[in-house]
Amino acid sequence: MLTLDKHTYLGADIYRFETGSMVISETAYHHKVFEGWHCHENHHISFVVHGGNLEQRKSSEQEARPGMAIWYNSGELHRNLHTLHPSRNINLSVTAPFLSQYALDMAVLEHTPGIGATLLKMYRESRINDDCTGAAMEALLLHLFSRASLPDKGGRRPPWIAELRMLLNDRWDETLSLRDLSNVLYVHPVTISKYFPRYFSCTLGEYMRLIRIERALPLMRRPDLSLGAVAYACGFADQSHFIKAFKSVTGMLPKAWQQL
Repeated sequence: MLTLDKHTYLGADIYRFETGSMVISETAYHHKVFEGWHCHENHHISFVVHGGNLEQRKSSEQEARPGMAIWYNSGELHRNLHTLHPSRNINLSVTAPFLSQYALDMAVLEHTPGIGATLLKMYRESRINDDCTGAAMEALLLHLFSRASLPDKGGRRPPWIAELRMLLNDRWDETLSLRDLSNVLYVHPVTISKYFPRYFSCTLGEYMRLIRIERALPLMRRPDLSLGAVAYACGFADQSHFIKAFKSVTGMLPKAWQQL
């Protein structure tokens, strides 16, 4: 089994930015690389920009396609098969001391929307590369973890919070009102409004748009779909509203993502 050193991947780095606690890099795969089982020294997230592969772990496999984000724990065995060349990923590698300092667990990112959008924001921030960049990138990552709907200390999170998160993710393409959510959850609209920011670290509207933008990312890499078609498929009233929401969530205009 191959163990890759911290911040190292099987492809070739074409861009790299380091802070004391994390590294964001852009990695390209122009030809076949090692396809055996391997792991990485650091925890990391890979966001597929172009191409893709079949990603296998010991108990599961999935197709990694453009617009998809995949996270790995340090030492987690996996392999990547049938890579489509050329392929390109944005990778975020995070040191164990940083995660320990803030008591963060990568496992909470499962089913959390906005991972890809956060990596795009961090990538854009790294390109600015001024004396604020390091702090800004750490803040973006911490905000992602805070949005993972963690329980209160002592596990006092109301049970309807998990139900609400599942409902919003499962019915992301529907126009759900606060009253609709209240009727399904049997929770008063005022209660939902009051506690939503505490457990999701954003407003209800921001969370709903975040999910839709996350769904739009892979569709925007398809040459057969216009931006207007993607906007409509993801529940936006028109292209103008979609562009505004996309810029707010990712920090870049749709064309910048399509041309990345």
